[in-house]
Amino acid sequence: MSEEKNNATLSEEDLQAMAARMAKRKSKPRRKDESGDLNINSMMDIMTILLVFLLVSVSSDPLAIKESNILKLARSSMNFPAVYTIPLQVNKKEILVDGKKALPVQCRYQGRPCEEEDYERPEATFRIDDMNKEHGKSESLLIVPLKESIAKAVKKLKDQNMSMPEDVRKKYEANQGVATIICDRDIPYRLLAEVVYTTAMAELHDVRFAVVYATGGG
Repeated sequence: MSEEKNNATLSEEDLQAMAARMAKRKSKPRRKDESGDLNINSMMDIMTILLVFLLVSVSSDPLAIKESNILKLARSSMNFPAVYTIPLQVNKKEILVDGKKALPVQCRYQGRPCEEEDYERPEATFRIDDMNKEHGKSESLLIVPLKESIAKAVKKLKDQNMSMPEDVRKKYEANQGVATIICDRDIPYRLLAEVVYTTAMAELHDVRFAVVYATGGG
């Protein structure tokens, strides 16, 4: 009888201990990261990622033009919005396609290569080296490296467009074959004609020019 009583007493104590542990577990407050509220650290991480993305997008926009002594745009009183296009920048040092260098522009002043201060002199001349022309001929209008760079940009744009939503694809199709030339106002007509001709030979038949919109004609 004594042995049975001791066993019963121990079993009851075990049950009481278990009940106490369960009660303690239920009364323990939840940690902050287990709550249903939005964690402020996670929110800050999301905002930082979005900010970096927006800064990269803005800084990489080829139509975000900053004028300098090698690139000054013509002024115009007409105002047309930019469209879904491939940008070509023609400045006094180089030609860029979609923000990437395609080939250099030769600058000469008084029979020698231009120094930095020469780019704004009225007597400075600008041309494409004959070795970059078709068959190396000076009279050719086709600039070979430029055509190759434009072809790559067109292919890239088409590949990107395939993965875009339907409304974006339709917008591209409506403006397919459009080039926007961002040209320094002092670039000679001959060089500009070569760029336009080469652009047309690379399947961009609708050519538009970026200018500074000046309401006062300045």
